[in-house]
Amino acid sequence: MTEARRPLWLWLALAVLLFAGWRVAALGLADHYARSNPERALFWRGDHPDALLARAEQLISRRGDGGEVAELARLALRADPLDGRPYRVLAQLAVREGNEARAAELFALAARRAPRDRPAHIWLLGYHLQNNRPAEALQHLDTLLRIQPSLFARFEPLLLALAGESAAHAALADTLAKSPPWRAGFLAVASAKGGDALAMAPLFEQLRRGPGGLADSELGPWLDRLVREGRVGQAYLLWAGQLPKEKLTALGNVYNGGFEHEPAPVGFDWRLGRVPGARIERLSTEGAGGRLALRVAFEDRRVPFAHVRQMLALPPGRYRLALRAKADSLRTDRGLVWQLACVAGGKALGETPPLMGHTPWRTLELEFEVPAGCEGQWLTLRLPARIPAEQRIGGRAWFDDLKISRLP
Repeated sequence: MTEARRPLWLWLALAVLLFAGWRVAALGLADHYARSNPERALFWRGDHPDALLARAEQLISRRGDGGEVAELARLALRADPLDGRPYRVLAQLAVREGNEARAAELFALAARRAPRDRPAHIWLLGYHLQNNRPAEALQHLDTLLRIQPSLFARFEPLLLALAGESAAHAALADTLAKSPPWRAGFLAVASAKGGDALAMAPLFEQLRRGPGGLADSELGPWLDRLVREGRVGQAYLLWAGQLPKEKLTALGNVYNGGFEHEPAPVGFDWRLGRVPGARIERLSTEGAGGRLALRVAFEDRRVPFAHVRQMLALPPGRYRLALRAKADSLRTDRGLVWQLACVAGGKALGETPPLMGHTPWRTLELEFEVPAGCEGQWLTLRLPARIPAEQRIGGRAWFDDLKISRLP
């Protein structure tokens, strides 16, 4: 009896295996063709959610039958109720039918269910902009730039337009305060390419006053933009307003003239450059006015030195620069001088007597006049060499307590 039944069980097992194999193959083919050939995918699996969605997208892009599009989208939702993309297809159908209110509801639902669906966010971005809702629009723009950073170039003109629009400043500042990955790039582009600086200034001021303020790397390009446009006073106020409380005591016509604070090479702080043959450091030394002084050590080689400087914001008038300096075996034909010059055009306003040789701490002074139209000045420590041979310099120089006072 058992021997007689064995072939039947074998046939049943083989049938089950064949059915399972066919089913696996059908599902695999449906998955394979779901996006590239949804009709073929639906032949193998009629309820494949991606294939249903792809077919609906094909038809809506070709302005196919609206009833069929809606049915395919509903079947896709039935197959995968958590997917938001079919709602986007239904929203696109509502747009085609002229029902914008219904489209907005469906696009919003699609964006919530499928937060990485770019078409939904792009439509909602435009919809909210058209209806003067910058805060809502920026939510979708932020999402787009987070999920696909390469879209920044596409939306750069829009961002620059918003930066110049006062009605959008609060929403834009709130969005940037969340430190999105595109914040640094946007602020750099706004500083370099933005339209009217006066129109954008309130945005930067809101960011400065907001949590975390502006990083030096964000503030620097904006200050440079203001200076280039001759808005030196505005740039100075913005920079000074960003300083922490412990550094406000160092404010003056020369900031941090005693070199007590670590320089941040932004705005109106010291800018200490690097050049082969010279080493610039803040060190303690006997006779310094405070804890530290500035030392520049030279390696007895040719150095085109002009690598210690600070931008000033002096209004027109007469001034006196006074500083303390010390030379330690400073070997140079021309000596080191502190020079004043206008930022725009570079017109020289004067320079101190040269420092050279070996001298104890002594005071160097310079009286100079800032003419009208000299918006912003550079105070620079430099080697005034006229030919390459005069660039040779060795030894050390110390500087401290730089001050500029206005003369009657």
